[in-house]
Amino acid sequence: MKQGVNAVKTISRNGGRAAVVSAALMGLAACATGAKPEAMIVAPTQTDKPFPQALQHAMCVRTVTGGEKTNPLWASKVDNQGFQAALTSSLNGAGLGTSPGCSFPVDVNLLGLSQPFAGFNMTVTSHVNYKVYDQSGQPVVLATVDAPYTAKVSDAFVGVERLRLANEGSIRTNISQFFDKLRAVEIKSAAAAPATPTSGN
Repeated sequence: MKQGVNAVKTISRNGGRAAVVSAALMGLAACATGAKPEAMIVAPTQTDKPFPQALQHAMCVRTVTGGEKTNPLWASKVDNQGFQAALTSSLNGAGLGTSPGCSFPVDVNLLGLSQPFAGFNMTVTSHVNYKVYDQSGQPVVLATVDAPYTAKVSDAFVGVERLRLANEGSIRTNISQFFDKLRAVEIKSAAAAPATPTSGN
């Protein structure tokens, strides 16, 4: 009889562990979706430090590389088009973007996303390289930003959705930190203004 009681306790403990593992992994059976551009946009706030005058209405996103398409049977990712749309909208919202041409093009390389396989709280760290050039082709900003963001169970119960939220939050934080670097840039007046041709005597 005692052996039977012990067996029941063992089954109960194992069942509890299985329930915890199942809860953490249940989202993997759902279809993964890619990060949404609108969820990666950085919204300006009144407390933000101003950007250099030369950068205002003078920037555009020239290239974005390194992104990945999302496999619905695997995990949420961030693709090039989504990142470019989010960064372009963020630049426009901050008063930095311009169209159709610009004096300070931005080239972006999404080096990767450090993602968890599963978990209740999922932290994703995005690794992004930014290059900003002036009209003469000289670099104004050369920076790699690593930005973590954690999505909690309270944000989304299903695992694949929680991972997508962590991706979006990480890219949003990454762009925000890139903006902090732009605010600290010192632009020479010669680089900010278009070159004017000179006539020989």
